[in-house]
Amino acid sequence: MKHISSYAALLFAASLATVACSDDHDSNPTMLTSPSGFTLNEISATGGLIDMEASKSLSLTWSQPKFTDLGAPVVATYTVQLSTTGQFSQLYDATADDNSAADYIALDETYTKCSASVSTEAIDRAMVQLNAWAETEVPDAQELHLRIKAAVRDASFVEYGTIVSNVLKFTVSPYYIELKDATPIMWYLVGNLFGGKWGSDIGETALPMFLKPDYAYDKKTGAGEIEYTNYFITGDYDNTNGNESSTAGFKIQPSDFNWDLGMTGKGDGSKGTIIYRNKGEDGGHIVAPEDGYYTVTMNTADNTATMTKYEGDVTVYSSVALSGSFNGWDRTEMLPYNKEGVENHAWYLVIEATEDLVSERGNVEFKFRTGDDWLGFGTSDGTYTTYGTAGSGSNLGLPVGATYVISFNDITKAFSIQVK
Repeated sequence: MKHISSYAALLFAASLATVACSDDHDSNPTMLTSPSGFTLNEISATGGLIDMEASKSLSLTWSQPKFTDLGAPVVATYTVQLSTTGQFSQLYDATADDNSAADYIALDETYTKCSASVSTEAIDRAMVQLNAWAETEVPDAQELHLRIKAAVRDASFVEYGTIVSNVLKFTVSPYYIELKDATPIMWYLVGNLFGGKWGSDIGETALPMFLKPDYAYDKKTGAGEIEYTNYFITGDYDNTNGNESSTAGFKIQPSDFNWDLGMTGKGDGSKGTIIYRNKGEDGGHIVAPEDGYYTVTMNTADNTATMTKYEGDVTVYSSVALSGSFNGWDRTEMLPYNKEGVENHAWYLVIEATEDLVSERGNVEFKFRTGDDWLGFGTSDGTYTTYGTAGSGSNLGLPVGATYVISFNDITKAFSIQVK
């Protein structure tokens, strides 16, 4: 068999950890080769048809491919792949703009053993995604082709020795699942800078950061960058531990408001540094190095955050208001994020979208008003948009049946709408 020297060291190390599969061997490898084939075992379907909505999971088992001359086992990563055509010629790419030529898709969950209980909901969702089925297009019965991909991964998730199993073919009864991207992860500002709000009531004692317009959040997890731009005041740490400021201190809290997992100051009296507590010691309050305009940027994928000077032009508005169907297109003043007496550029208002407030187009419509400017960013029918940049556009809309925290930044013109 052909020797693959580029990953010999990786597979030799991996081979020291065995996996309990049907064809495991106890011998250690001396030379590594391209892996040989492996078998995905047959499954049985009652009446020859698997009802995807009624079922919970499919139990799959398979043998382990031999990654070495001597057949010694290595720890491989296994992925379930499926197709409704059986061709397996082009993989579906969730990041691609056009998947019309894709004829197979990989499930998200991976395995390191030679067996898996695979969610039928995940399989069904993958079929809907792969075939771009509308609700009325889901067939009563569908032929499904399923196989397992095996590969050895290094620490950077680079795959070596990739091989696929035989293909199982069976008939399923699929159902429609509405495909939605994950909601972007949100964190919340609390503290003395925000009027002494240290609670968990969103829009009352905790204020949301802003989603970034035109930012591509992770469709599966919702992770990405969120930010907050405003005028910050500095202040002295006024306790003996050097980690609290009664005038300017604040923290950033996750959506479950677990204080042990929040963003804090460094805890050594230094200013302008933001640390992820991660169940460690409380670093105390975050405080700006000096009075001025700053942008706090947080990456919710790795829970890191920075506080940097904002260098753009700034106009000071005495107020920002909302006008819409909820107030007869009159003016309702938004509330400032910053505490009283501190220059403010981020505003919020809580609106309960009830049936009596809707426009003739079916949503509670509104626009922002800064001075004489009317700022909106939506579609002609006032469709719900959770974030963006306000400009000379159409009305924004809130669907009936929820309470919303509407936030607006008059420096960046960014807006975010969070369900309370």
